[in-house]
Amino acid sequence: MPRYPVTKPSTKPAQPRDSTRNVLLKDVAAAAKVSVTTASRALSEPQKVQAETLARIKAAAAKLGYMPNGAARALRSRRTRLIGTVLPTLDYAIYSRQIEALQQTLGKHGYSLLVTSSGYSRLEEFHQARTLIERGVEGLVLIGGSHHPDLISMLEEQEIPSIDTYVYHPTGSRSCVGFDNVTVVEKVINHLIDLGHTRIAMIAGITRDNDRASGRVTGVRAALKKRGLSLPAHYLIEKPYQIAAGREALRTLLSVKPHPTAVFCASDVLAFGVLVECASQHIAVPRQLSVIGFDNLEFCAHLPPGMTTIEVPAAAMGEGAARHLIARLSGSTERAYVELEANLILRGTTAPPAP
Repeated sequence: MPRYPVTKPSTKPAQPRDSTRNVLLKDVAAAAKVSVTTASRALSEPQKVQAETLARIKAAAAKLGYMPNGAARALRSRRTRLIGTVLPTLDYAIYSRQIEALQQTLGKHGYSLLVTSSGYSRLEEFHQARTLIERGVEGLVLIGGSHHPDLISMLEEQEIPSIDTYVYHPTGSRSCVGFDNVTVVEKVINHLIDLGHTRIAMIAGITRDNDRASGRVTGVRAALKKRGLSLPAHYLIEKPYQIAAGREALRTLLSVKPHPTAVFCASDVLAFGVLVECASQHIAVPRQLSVIGFDNLEFCAHLPPGMTTIEVPAAAMGEGAARHLIARLSGSTERAYVELEANLILRGTTAPPAP
């Protein structure tokens, strides 16, 4: 049981109970007028307790200053109720949506979330995952479907349930919730070609150790080929997801003759950089250049004239990943293959090419 002494300030009146005594679970149960078993269940498995009872127990625990001893509980139950996730970076806003939904869904079922990042390195992802497992996480949420072989082996040997997000591989051996990065960009290319564009360039993310970025490049090439076009080498530039990188990439594309009439960016951050550079060079968007992003970050709807982009279902991926791991840790042995929609959001940065 927890050993958290409560010190009574000398300026306050005496409390009804001895404030130097340890606050025990039975104190919480008595204050909430429930059994010790019910109080314990409410604090460890809140989803199994009725809402009104749960609220009463939590209120009593807060009033008494009770804090459960998580380490002792984990030793008794061999459960830590910790889930880990390894993000490619902590700098990109789109991941915060997924993390928020993941954490909220886990929290409703009594789990906590630990977050680390890999710097877009498969080896670092493995090291971070190993650290999380050493810290006692019971499950892992990963980004993408391509991981270091040692990470896959470790998960199998340790029998740690995990799920990939941002990808959809229905014939793969790992659970996933997300979308197909190859096929989703066909929506982008078809939209631009239907508008009349034939000179279409792409500013991609760095494809090394990033199967989402490489998948989008593959998808653009396939979609162009299907419509009788191609992606010349000088129309493809890889850059990190940074505004300055988007500006630099556009300057490079504008030095090519003939320069493209449309640019698809593999992230909204890169697309934002392109729009900034267009403004700097007095290039009218979309009359002189059409621009499409990827993610649908909040600023896309508010940045004049509104950015056309692909909407990534980040919150749905976070919630889906959490529900899968909760099911696995509750005894399910089934893999999950969940495909989510990533829709093209049409706004003001695309139009037919200038005559």
